[in-house]
Amino acid sequence: MKNIYESSFNKIEYSEKLKLLEINWLQKTESMTDSQYKSEFLTNLSISQNYNFNKLIVDERQFHFERSEEIQNWANNIINGKLLKKSNKIKMAIVYNQKSMQKIGIKKMMTQMELKDIEILYFESKEDAHDWLLKGEITPSDRRVLLFLNNVFTEFTNRSDDEKLLFHSK
Repeated sequence: MKNIYESSFNKIEYSEKLKLLEINWLQKTESMTDSQYKSEFLTNLSISQNYNFNKLIVDERQFHFERSEEIQNWANNIINGKLLKKSNKIKMAIVYNQKSMQKIGIKKMMTQMELKDIEILYFESKEDAHDWLLKGEITPSDRRVLLFLNNVFTEFTNRSDDEKLLFHSK
């Protein structure tokens, strides 16, 4: 992975071979203001437009900025307007911070998004996210996996040891 951007709040890496873009939010997000969040968000989006990728990881385990409903709606509108214009069937894995997700609620966060060409899974583990993006499968574990596809949520937990969840993009 090649480092293509770094700030106090996040770091972006890219692998041309894997067509993988990875956005890692950093601990300093806890002191981020609304305007700083918007600036970082727009920078991330602008940078992503310059790379050819079909797999995206957003690691939010260290993301501690509390998004208001207004900020989340703003971000959703940007995603719907810009990212979807670029998209050619993107698989997106979000590695989430359990504490943050309890505050926001994944369903609430995604309410305004209309993501027709993006498969999104939410993972507690970055390893699980990589497995899904690169191998097309999720290894059984007790960790939660949340699927957001065609604007519908499905939760997977407590799978048996001999079972694998397969998600293949067309």
